[in-house]
Amino acid sequence: MRPIFLSDDGDVSSFASSSKSLTPRHVLYVDAYDSFSYNIVSMLEENLMVEVALITVDSEWPDGDMVGFLRNFDAIVLGPGPGDPNNSSDVGIMRDIWSLSQENVLPVLGICLGFQSLCLHHGVPVQRLPYPLHGQVRHISISNDIIEGIQDFEVTLYHSLYAKFNTAKEGFHKFSEREFYRQKDQNVLSQEDDLLVFAWLQLDDPELGGSTPIPMGVRHKEKPFWGLQFHPESCKSNKRACKELLRRWWKMAVEFNERSNRLITASSLDFIDKPPLILNAALEITLLMEELSAASSNRCAFRTLPLHDLTVEIIYEMMNTSSSASVLFQSNGRHTIISIPSPNSWRLEYFVPSRRLSLMDLGVCMADGTSKECTRQIASSILPIHQLWDVLRCLTEKRKVSAGVSDIPFWGGFLGYFSYEMGLSGLSHPKSTVEVSCKYPNSSGRSPTSGKVSKEDPPDVSLLWVERSIVIDSKTRQIYIQSTRESDDTLGGWLDLTLQRFQGLMDTGFSEPKLCRSPTKTGTAGEESMDSIFNKAVIKMPDEDSYKRQVEACKALLEAGESYELCLTCEISITLPMEGINNVRDKRPWQLFKRLRKYNPAAFSAYARLGKVKIVSSSPECFLNWDRYSTLEMKPMKGTVRKSAEMTLEKAKAILSTTKEMAENLMIADLVRHDLYGICGSGRVQVEKLLQVEDHGHVFQMITHIKGVIDHRHRGSRVSHMPYLKTPNMSVHGITALQRCLPPGSMTGAPKERSCLHLESIEGRKRGIYSGVMGYIDLGGGGSFSVLIRTLFTCSDDNAEQQVWRVGAGGAVTTLSTAAGEWDEMLTKLRTVVNIFDASNSS
Repeated sequence: MRPIFLSDDGDVSSFASSSKSLTPRHVLYVDAYDSFSYNIVSMLEENLMVEVALITVDSEWPDGDMVGFLRNFDAIVLGPGPGDPNNSSDVGIMRDIWSLSQENVLPVLGICLGFQSLCLHHGVPVQRLPYPLHGQVRHISISNDIIEGIQDFEVTLYHSLYAKFNTAKEGFHKFSEREFYRQKDQNVLSQEDDLLVFAWLQLDDPELGGSTPIPMGVRHKEKPFWGLQFHPESCKSNKRACKELLRRWWKMAVEFNERSNRLITASSLDFIDKPPLILNAALEITLLMEELSAASSNRCAFRTLPLHDLTVEIIYEMMNTSSSASVLFQSNGRHTIISIPSPNSWRLEYFVPSRRLSLMDLGVCMADGTSKECTRQIASSILPIHQLWDVLRCLTEKRKVSAGVSDIPFWGGFLGYFSYEMGLSGLSHPKSTVEVSCKYPNSSGRSPTSGKVSKEDPPDVSLLWVERSIVIDSKTRQIYIQSTRESDDTLGGWLDLTLQRFQGLMDTGFSEPKLCRSPTKTGTAGEESMDSIFNKAVIKMPDEDSYKRQVEACKALLEAGESYELCLTCEISITLPMEGINNVRDKRPWQLFKRLRKYNPAAFSAYARLGKVKIVSSSPECFLNWDRYSTLEMKPMKGTVRKSAEMTLEKAKAILSTTKEMAENLMIADLVRHDLYGICGSGRVQVEKLLQVEDHGHVFQMITHIKGVIDHRHRGSRVSHMPYLKTPNMSVHGITALQRCLPPGSMTGAPKERSCLHLESIEGRKRGIYSGVMGYIDLGGGGSFSVLIRTLFTCSDDNAEQQVWRVGAGGAVTTLSTAAGEWDEMLTKLRTVVNIFDASNSS
């Protein structure tokens, strides 16, 4: 029996249908490209004990035989989605369902967009609400019918349109519940329609100066059609009431099928929602990467010693030159991982526009009397995006490490980043939609469809293969020197030599000032020179009027039902003069990192030098963690209050408990649940924390914490047909979670797919590394990635006349947002980075 999470209300019961047959029942779910679909699929499977198959709203009926195809199913659920039911492309095949002849009709439940399609087909106009209700939790009134005996309850709403029933005779908001339902057979509400309302919301209407009843639930008088305007699957909807409602609908659906002797064939449904199998996962590239990593064994050897007075910065400077390819990544505020160069070091780069993968050998050469990295390209290939993910899965499976220090999350593997555009490239869209990452020009006006890559554009993926590493545990204050190279674990090998180096420093009375006595030491002439360079930075801030117009453009789309929430961002540039000799220039990215880490300490500090790309990050937000056993976790962050002497945590909680702020986080929480359900499957996702306010350096943030459990024998709908997921290796499942969950929902809005399309149109640029993710893929099975916010990055050469750094910031726009408020929030986030160029903040 598969594991089932206890729900928040402790309910683990399941509904058994009235049929005595043990044959599994099937439900067809029509997906309108919404970001909550897998939440609904899970709710159906967990509570009704059915199997759910998915088909997208723009699909063709298999073999052109809708009637024959629908005989495979006991019922059909028409899901929510962006758009307007008046637009045929938004509802697609939903319209076909309402025209089935009487002998072929089957039970239907429409949710949100599906509800509106039902109403529109039966003569009820669908119009805009006085104001949208995205992510809002409201109390609805109910009658008997499908929810007889259930008390009034709260539900989550995600709509800006509504079905406008005629209330001209007397207006049903004036009726008591009993009076209203005594009148319902007289068609007071339905204007001779075939629909009856059984749930509604009293909505304050400023235009009418009073309260307007908005239908929340309808049913057909004769046919087995039901509709819900609200979202029963949301984590803020009343769970007990919504589960009971769903079970009663199912009971009536089963009874209809039995009463009407409806023919249900329930043949094999393997062809539903089945992506094409990958027959050739870039075999040549995979074999080459296996050859490059051949020195790595299945065991991570280590040496350990106390941290004492050493710091993360000092250890990095001991083990890496200022010009070497390297990554430092702090995970969850506890473990800091530092890559160490090794023989035959290599890294990979991938560009989405050109689909080009390159492998680089990282050798060492002499220049100006000093050693430095000399990068040599050893392979280049055109590779479809899905095959890049397959290559990563294949290599981590082949090079799995089975032994190491169990408490250390990284033994060896990849350190690096995936860009925002890499995430866009994996999104699914209606067939009529141009590929998201190729639809709009970037900030330079160049269309990505050309396949050309500008020198200002970073690679969309850059990963460093790491066999030697140092991991610092800030909790136990231990240093772990590690290697997966078997030759490093011999007497007098690299592990012993490195340990002796550290011990030698301790024996000589090591203290931080001795090790750090250098031209960049605070208070020296070198540091003063660095301050003077940073103070010469030319900062190009965004235009206030332009940003505010973009906020209003977002709000117009939200009011039209195109999205529930849009995470609008902008970008600034910081230009540094490249004065001084080369070895000093090389150190400037590292100096920026040390300043940012000190000024804005965060759980996910990170530094990377990967070819021309330099990244300096101090992110508070976890994107995705996974352990070596079965657990995935995501911690979306939405809702920000700037910290000040007057702003306490309690005051911040009060501000962030408003409808607007809670809606921002709730929408992304439901989106993340959808992402994890699609991977983990029904019964394996749980909300650990919801809408919690925490202290994060210079700001207070609202976060939600969601966990999912992987069982490779029972996978989620979105990955159920991927044959390479039959392994228990969590690295493989973690890479798949990255593939399916990017870009971060907290940086897009919901629904994710259509929101990204609109955001690219409004922003008119490529975000690049900003809004992407950075972290590690552990060969032992684990992984951790942060969202790249509070981050600077550059692609400028160290020997260029000037170095241009890019910094992004933004916020979630909802219908309750104001242009001035969004501008202020964006500036608050920018300041956490830009302020490091003020010398007074670096001391």
